[in-house]
Amino acid sequence: MVGVVLGLGLQWWPDLKEPWQYIAFIFSYIFIVDFWIDYGPSLKKFPPKKEIDVLLDVALIFCLFFCIYTTHLAILYFLISFIMLFVFDYFWLLSSKKEYQPIGQDKTYVDTWMRLDLFLGAGLTILVIIIGKIFSISSLVILLIFIFINAILRILSIWKYKRFYLS
Repeated sequence: MVGVVLGLGLQWWPDLKEPWQYIAFIFSYIFIVDFWIDYGPSLKKFPPKKEIDVLLDVALIFCLFFCIYTTHLAILYFLISFIMLFVFDYFWLLSSKKEYQPIGQDKTYVDTWMRLDLFLGAGLTILVIIIGKIFSISSLVILLIFIFINAILRILSIWKYKRFYLS
């Protein structure tokens, strides 16, 4: 399904006009591939057991699609799509943690991303939106701040697991 999201997303490339949109589009693709690298194997380790798990999986895929789709809209919608992704990912991880009670490296992975998704991912993105609105910061600068935050999140996750986590 992630491959379909990436494939369908290409249809919006011709609609992009602003420099921030091109950067956001490329960032979205890189982010989604990186997300897929962790999400795919994690989904095999923690397959859906209940209906809510299937709904969370569908919501995550929708959010990934929305991340690409919003690149040709406004920066606000783009950032909101990532907030939604972080929140749904948090709940997917919470559900997996409750159902599977992971241990060892799997527990480290789940706990790390639960913290990073909700507090740093969603929380800092909301802060970027607020600061951008208060100070009328350009879309390009807001996007670059957001990308920097995501790079820090990835570095923190690698530091926490002491390696790239490829389930």
